[in-house]
Amino acid sequence: MKVVITGGAGFLGSHLVDALIARGDEAVVIDHHVKEKHRFPNPKSKIHKVSFGDPSVKDILREERPDAIVHLAAQISVTKSIADPAMDAERNIRDSLQLLQSAVDAGVKKIVFASSGGAIYGDHPKRPTPLLEKAQPLSPYGVAKQSFEWYLEHFYQQHGLQYVSLRFSNLFGPRQQVAKPMGEGNVISLFLDRVLVTGEPLTIFGDGTSSRDFLYVDDAVDAILRSLDQPVTGIINVGTGKATTVNSLYEQVTELHGSAHPIKHEPYRKGEVLHSVIHPGSAKKLLNWKPKVSFKKGLKRTYAWYKQHFTK
Repeated sequence: MKVVITGGAGFLGSHLVDALIARGDEAVVIDHHVKEKHRFPNPKSKIHKVSFGDPSVKDILREERPDAIVHLAAQISVTKSIADPAMDAERNIRDSLQLLQSAVDAGVKKIVFASSGGAIYGDHPKRPTPLLEKAQPLSPYGVAKQSFEWYLEHFYQQHGLQYVSLRFSNLFGPRQQVAKPMGEGNVISLFLDRVLVTGEPLTIFGDGTSSRDFLYVDDAVDAILRSLDQPVTGIINVGTGKATTVNSLYEQVTELHGSAHPIKHEPYRKGEVLHSVIHPGSAKKLLNWKPKVSFKKGLKRTYAWYKQHFTK
């Protein structure tokens, strides 16, 4: 199978590319290689150093003629989406829609999209949250993710482009970093950066009782591979169904580190989801998927990677 991966040198993308190549598939990467974070290109993949929204992507797809596209690249900051929703829509809707049209023109058979359960479901009262058609995103970022899912369904109905939209819970693992100088990132990467690199106090918004469903990157890759391989089309929840509070995360990180670390509390941010736990029932039913790496084991691996790469 020949697969194009947008964002294929980033956190999730690089792990996916490694897995595709390891099993004998051909991986073609479209990645902007912006230096706000380290990139992880696989030398056995073919790499186009360009943003997925660049007009040249249309020609790349026509030249490569991939069987499938895995669309991971995106504007990922909820905070930025609230400050500038037009920018977020340009990246996560307009540019992604342009990619869809180019995929149809190139004869692509299937697209797998990295969506967001937390951003789309918001603070849903039912937790773990099952797969829902009606959801109330709390941020423009979540609105854009949900909007693009509707475009995926439209292109499936009008052009026969099969799709799987994976509504992931909060991903974490090795290679995930804090975007600098913006200071944006998953709470785990932010905590590890401050504990192991900067020494700054850990910022906890609110009282630390907000919770997330943390999914290890290897399990996310497994869900993507199954989506590529199996004749399934539609939206699928991918999470562990288990909640971890920020306070519990602090305790586990400092336990790994062997010492406490200073904390500063700040008010909750506008548009922030307080509790997000994703029910994985649809992934089990449609993909025969279930998470294999526990949070404790995944955090230990992530801490070790961060310590190896970012401490002297």
